[in-house]
Amino acid sequence: MKKLLAIFAIFSLIFTAAGCSSSTEEPAEKTTEKKTAELTESAKSKIYNSVRVAELKVNEVFHKEVAADETTPVINANFADEEKSVEFLSKYYSKELAKNIYTHYATEEKTAEGQMIINAEPYFTPSFLETNQEAVTIEGNENKATLKTNKNVTYQVELKDGQYVISSIEK
Repeated sequence: MKKLLAIFAIFSLIFTAAGCSSSTEEPAEKTTEKKTAELTESAKSKIYNSVRVAELKVNEVFHKEVAADETTPVINANFADEEKSVEFLSKYYSKELAKNIYTHYATEEKTAEGQMIINAEPYFTPSFLETNQEAVTIEGNENKATLKTNKNVTYQVELKDGQYVISSIEK
């Protein structure tokens, strides 16, 4: 009888250990699938705000300063060359898109002080800053999403190093 009780106790422990270990893995897998399968309201807000901040950063580089005549737009002195501008914008845009934005604004013209005169036409027409979150549609998952405005502009956004980066803009 003691042997039977000992065998029963051993089997009970084995089944308990096996049952506990397999049930903890299953919810973790479901959580991971759920995370990449759908966008939460929090993720949608982060994506929306990332696109707004990215446009504000372009404004910081190209729409902040004017020449001594107070009318001619010039590049921000902190980002006076292509390398610095693209490096800064690459925190918010893919490198290729950052170069395209720089190319849109850059000219060969200089002021008497040597500042680069930039193209005054905004890259973002219409401006994303004029939209609100209710006027956009965000689809995808937390790693890669598409944001569409009510003015038919589409932004592709990807999560890189914990931050959303715009990889393409289609007008």
